[in-house]
Amino acid sequence: MAKATFSLSTVLLVVIAIASAGTLAQTPAKEGFIDAGNGVKLYYRVVGKGNEPVVLVNGGPGFTSDYLADDLTAMSRNHSLLIYDQRGIGRSTLVTEATALDAQRYVEDLEAIRTHLGLERLTLLGHSWGVVPATLYAMQHPQRVRRIILVAAVPPQRSGLDHAFQAMAAARDDATRRRMEELSRIRQANPDDLAACREYYKLWFTPFFATGRAQSRMKGNVCAGSAASLKNKPNIDKSTFPSLGNWDWTTSLGSAVVPTLLIHGDRDPLPIEDARKWAAAMPNARLLELKGIGHFPYVEAPEAFFAAVDRFLKGDWPEGAIRSSRQ
Repeated sequence: MAKATFSLSTVLLVVIAIASAGTLAQTPAKEGFIDAGNGVKLYYRVVGKGNEPVVLVNGGPGFTSDYLADDLTAMSRNHSLLIYDQRGIGRSTLVTEATALDAQRYVEDLEAIRTHLGLERLTLLGHSWGVVPATLYAMQHPQRVRRIILVAAVPPQRSGLDHAFQAMAAARDDATRRRMEELSRIRQANPDDLAACREYYKLWFTPFFATGRAQSRMKGNVCAGSAASLKNKPNIDKSTFPSLGNWDWTTSLGSAVVPTLLIHGDRDPLPIEDARKWAAAMPNARLLELKGIGHFPYVEAPEAFFAAVDRFLKGDWPEGAIRSSRQ
C-alpha cells in the first residue's frame, strides 16, 4: 500500500524460492503437482544435491516462487531444494475464495508436501511472510520438523508490523508517495500491467535495502507469473493476512521446540527488536544479527548468509548466532 492504507499481503516478500546451481531455469531433478486437497494442486520442483530437500516457503503472500531464484543459486550447490508455488499463485491452483486462502491452509499445504515426499520430517526455510506458515507448521507439528531457518521475519505481533509499515510510509517523500498511489490505481485497474508492477515494487522495496547499490544487485523478478496469476493477487491480499487477525505469537512459540536459526539485518525496516522477540520466545532458537543489512541478507551479505545457512543445515550453530533472553 502506498500510505498507511497498504495491504499487508502486498508488501511482504517472501520464504524463499531458492535457485539451483546456475538458475532455476535448468531442468529440475523432479517436478510436478502435489494434491493439497479440495481441488488444490501445488506446483513444485526439486533442484540441487541431497536426499532430503530444504522446503522453501517464499514471502508475499501472492508472489510466485520464481522471483528470488537467481539471488539464491548458491544454496543448491550443497543442498537439495524444494521450491513450490503457494496456493492461488503461479502454476498452482488459482483459488479465489477467502476460505481457501486462509493462512491455515498454507500450513496444511506444508503437511501435504511432507506426505507427498514420504518424509518423516521437513527442513523449512522461510523468508518474511514465509516465516508465518513455516513457524505455525512447526508449532502444530513439532515432531514433523527437523529444523527451520527464519529469514527477515515479520514481527510476531500484528502491532509490530503495523508500526513498521507506518514508519516506512511516513518516511517517503511526497513525489514517491504520489507516484506509488498512481501506480496502485493503474495496477488495481490492470493487475497484469508488468511495467506498473515493476515500478511500484522498485519504489516499495527501496527502504527494505540498506543501500541503493544493494537493491541494484537483486536479480529476481517480483512480478513473475502469468497474467491470470497476477490478476489473482488482490484476492490473496484481502484474504490471507487478514485471516490471522490481531496475531500475537509471543506466548505460544514455546511449542516450536525444533532447532531454529533466525537471520535478520539491523537495517531491516521490520525491526531487529522483533526478531529478538521471536528468538526469545522459541526454546531452541538463536539469532544471527547482520550489521548494516536490510530485508534481503542473501542479496546484501551473501557470503555471510550462505555460510551461516550451510553450517546450520549441517547441524552446527553458525558463529555469531546467539540466544535472546526473555524481556
